[in-house]
Amino acid sequence: MTRVAIASVRGGVDAAFAEAVELAGCGPLLTPGARVVIKPNWNACGVPGSTSLAVVEAACRWARDQGAGEVVVGEGPVPVGRQRVAAFLEEMGALPRLEAVGARFANFDEGEHVLFRGERDLPEEIGIARAALEADLLINIPILKVHSCCLASLCVKNLKGCLRPQDKMAFHRVGLLPAIVGLNRIVRPHVNVIDAVDGMEGGHNRGEIVHLGLLIAGRDPVATDAVGCAQMGIPPADVPLLRLAAHAGLGEHRLDRLEILGEPLRPRRFELVHERMRRLYPDLEIHDEGACSACNAALMDGLYIAGGGRRVACVAMGKLARPPAGALVLGKCLRDYWPSHPHVPGCPPSGHAVARALCAEGDDDERR
Repeated sequence: MTRVAIASVRGGVDAAFAEAVELAGCGPLLTPGARVVIKPNWNACGVPGSTSLAVVEAACRWARDQGAGEVVVGEGPVPVGRQRVAAFLEEMGALPRLEAVGARFANFDEGEHVLFRGERDLPEEIGIARAALEADLLINIPILKVHSCCLASLCVKNLKGCLRPQDKMAFHRVGLLPAIVGLNRIVRPHVNVIDAVDGMEGGHNRGEIVHLGLLIAGRDPVATDAVGCAQMGIPPADVPLLRLAAHAGLGEHRLDRLEILGEPLRPRRFELVHERMRRLYPDLEIHDEGACSACNAALMDGLYIAGGGRRVACVAMGKLARPPAGALVLGKCLRDYWPSHPHVPGCPPSGHAVARALCAEGDDDERR
C-alpha cells in the first residue's frame, strides 16, 4: 500500500521532518552528493499562507544530514516584482538562515526555463524551471490550506510555482485543474511534505490561521494531498483536482488504499473559501457564467481586502454572464458592457483594484 506519514512537531520541527520522511520511505531516495531542490509555497510573497521558514530549514538540514551535495530552495513567485520578493525574504530573514543550514535561494522566475510545446491539457507553450526538472531530489513543501479555485492547495497545486510568470495566468485561461494535472505529468517531486504546523482556512492568502502542529509526508503527491484534505475535514473524493490527478495515474487518492503511519489522522474541519464568502457576504449577488478561475480568485481577493467597506450588491464576470443594470463588471470578457456599467479592467483584474471598486460610493468614475 502507498504510505503517508503524519508526525507531530512536539519534539521539534527537525525531528518531526526526519520522522515523517523516514516513515514515508523517502530516506533511501537521497544519495550522497545529490543536488536537492526544495520547493516551498512562497508564491504570493508577503502574505500569510506561506510555508514556514522553520520547515524549510528542517528540510535543508535533513538533506545535508543525508549527504546532499547542493541544496537549493527555489520558488517562482507570482509577478510581484523583484523588490517585493527581496523584501519578503528579508522580512523572514531567509537568506542568512538558509546560508546557515548550507542552502541558497533561487528565484525560478529569473533562472533558465525548459520549453514544452503541444502537451496535453497545457497551453501551447510553457516554460518550467530547469532547476526543478534537473534536481536529483525535488522536495515539495506546500502549506496546508484551502483554495478558492482548487478547494485545497497542497502538493499537486504547489508545482505551479515552477512555471514562467506568464504561464501561471495562461493556466487559468485553458482550464486551471487539467493544466495543473498536465504540469504534474512533467514535474514529478520525489518527496512531498505538507507543512501543517499552521494551516489556513477560509482563504488561501487572507484566511485564518489554524494551529495543528503536524507534518504530513509521502512519496506520492496525490496520496499526501488526500491525507492533507482529510486532515482538513474534506473528503478527498470531493476534490476535483485530486480526482483528475488520480485518473491520470499520478497517484492514489482513496484513503482506504493508503497506509497512514505515525500520528493518527484526527480531522479538524476547515472553513472553505466559498463557505466563508457566503457567511460574510450573504447578500452579494454574483453572475459568473463562463468565468475562469483567475477572475473568481480576483473577486475573492477583492472581497477580503474590502472587508466591511463593500457597497456593491451585484458583481458579474465571465464571457457568458449577462450583467444586470448597475452590476460591477470584472475583467475584459465583459468589455462590451464597460460603456454602460461600472467595471474593473484586466485579465484578470487585480484584487486591490476589485476592492477599490467594491467600496466605491456609487461614483461610476471611480470604477471605470
